[in-house]
Amino acid sequence: MYISSPKKMNIVLILEVLKKYSDENHKLTQKEIENIIMRDYDVTVDRHTLKRNLDNLLDFNCGVEYTQRDKETKTAGGWYFEHDLTEAEARMLIDGLLFSKYIPYSECKGLIKKIENLSSIHFKSSYALPENRPENKEIFLNIEELLYAISKDKKVAFNYMRYGTDKKMHITKNDDGTPKIRIVSPYEIVITNGRYYLIGAPEQGDEIFHYRLDQICNVEILKSQKRKPVSDFPKYKNGFKLDEYMKERPYMTTGCDSLKVTIRLKKDAIGHVIDWLGKDAWFFDETEDSLKAIVTVNEKAMLYWALQYGKFVEVLEPQSLRDKIRDVLADMSQRYA
Repeated sequence: MYISSPKKMNIVLILEVLKKYSDENHKLTQKEIENIIMRDYDVTVDRHTLKRNLDNLLDFNCGVEYTQRDKETKTAGGWYFEHDLTEAEARMLIDGLLFSKYIPYSECKGLIKKIENLSSIHFKSSYALPENRPENKEIFLNIEELLYAISKDKKVAFNYMRYGTDKKMHITKNDDGTPKIRIVSPYEIVITNGRYYLIGAPEQGDEIFHYRLDQICNVEILKSQKRKPVSDFPKYKNGFKLDEYMKERPYMTTGCDSLKVTIRLKKDAIGHVIDWLGKDAWFFDETEDSLKAIVTVNEKAMLYWALQYGKFVEVLEPQSLRDKIRDVLADMSQRYA
């Protein structure tokens, strides 16, 4: 039994059909729109009303488009909805979620479904979502709380978790067995290497640290405590520059000051230097197959990086870093001998 639709509802139904079933590559004729409305909503819309509402949607700039059939290319004409996300953009966002290391399985699956719903039914992402993902389901609430604290210039308190031998997260504890509460002045939230981090300063000390958001739980905004100004830290008395902080810590290592490091590298490794250590690297003394570079980087991060790319890179200065790399290699050589 067909139901006559109230006039005000017709334009809504037409728009919903176009959003769901059409895109630039899948256009609908007026007759197809009419049939879908009858099939999905059990509503009949006469031809003249349908055409008038389609023209109105076109005039109102609601995202509805119409193209004539191209006789030369034999491209079909018809009505379609121009979605905010192209298929390539939707795919890129979904791939970003799949490679994230901080979103729990159920939340990631829900976000992917929302992105799919922003496109027509013709976009179906094929993905294999591994269930072995972070288990901290508080992460989105944590982000909201931390962003609010940052905007209001307040300190936060939270518990920090680490993995145990049972492969589950456990709250770190004090020596007496009570949960350890960390009080932190939050400054920035960043994502790098597929993980979210809070950059902030602990209650004690004069250093800025970072904390993995997927290991934070029980966040509480300390509304009566104003966060410590970043200019109070000797290193950041002229302001905190996030881009420099991130560039100097490719592995998000904490502790150790940043320093200028001179390296010799094969030309094949130039891309690795730029990818990890940034475009501020200064290259010089170029030969046919090698060159030198000076980079500013966290000492611990540079040690890890030099070990990772040891086949292509040699640290020349400072000597103290060369010594540390030599000691690590000597220890590794002894264990693998």
